[in-house]
Amino acid sequence: MPPRPTDPPGSAPKQQRISTGLVYPDQSSEALELAEKLGNALERHRVGAETFDWSLWLPRGTKEGLAVVQADQSVSISGRRAVRLTYEWWQRQRTRGPSADETWKVGYQDPLSPLLEIDELTPDHLVALVETTKTPSRSRTRVAQATANVARALAWPDALVLRLREMGKGYSPYKSQLPRHLPTDEQIEQLIDSLSATWQWPVAVVATYGCRPHEALLYAEIQDNKLLHVSDGKTGGRQAMALPDKWIQRWSLQNKRLPSFKRERSNRDVGALMGQALRRVGSEFKAYDLRHAWAVRAIHHPQLSASFAAKSMGHDLAVHTQVYQRYFDGHHMEAIQALISSAA
Repeated sequence: MPPRPTDPPGSAPKQQRISTGLVYPDQSSEALELAEKLGNALERHRVGAETFDWSLWLPRGTKEGLAVVQADQSVSISGRRAVRLTYEWWQRQRTRGPSADETWKVGYQDPLSPLLEIDELTPDHLVALVETTKTPSRSRTRVAQATANVARALAWPDALVLRLREMGKGYSPYKSQLPRHLPTDEQIEQLIDSLSATWQWPVAVVATYGCRPHEALLYAEIQDNKLLHVSDGKTGGRQAMALPDKWIQRWSLQNKRLPSFKRERSNRDVGALMGQALRRVGSEFKAYDLRHAWAVRAIHHPQLSASFAAKSMGHDLAVHTQVYQRYFDGHHMEAIQALISSAA
């Protein structure tokens, strides 16, 4: 490197130690970006294109240098690298759970895949990617959230982050994810009776215990006390209770049996296998409808509180009440009407 401004006149170039002030490995990509910036500046100085500016690299802290790199609009970045930096930024935001890989794939990797072929990413590319999706929809909300976080990871203007988030508004998963008509217990019994012996067990476990399809196929064990032990999955381990209890005996659920399938897949892909099995027998409802039906069955059970049902299903109370709010409301109105009628 050329002499520092504080070196004696006529000092020769020499090796210098430049501390980034960044943490390894979490901020290794930022350090790499600084190194590339430094290398470019040294090369331009070497060929006489410009004077080397030491002010960005003095010991007072290269965090200032990093800020310059992030704010310098002349420094281009490819879409592939932007996605990688976003992943590193996303990992640092909080401790990730067992389903982190699947969350990244669904929430970021898939929505951001069109950016990977872009050599010089600009804010317009992020806006255009959101505009390719239908509004309002889950896919638009997902793409808007992902691109907004790309902008945050790259330290692009807050106005851009806000604009991308606004573009994703209008979709509510709590209004959209439940079918209008859930299967009755009789329809569920008819469906499971029609399945092969190996598919009967996991499908009946979803219906009886309200667990997720991938949990039944990968992580479920029925204990001697008839509770279901889920060892892992989207929200980690837990216990779940049978509702109704009679289905345990109907399909011999304490005798575990599973179909043959490749276990080295994502939870999402494994869960999709159950949907395929239901479609093969002509089912009019989906595997997740069995889980929703359990939740509504629990709402009408006089001894089960909402918090207990939520814990059994493996999500928090806020999610439980938001998703099933209309069923809670309907049940309460029904109970009040019965009370009024009996008093009349």
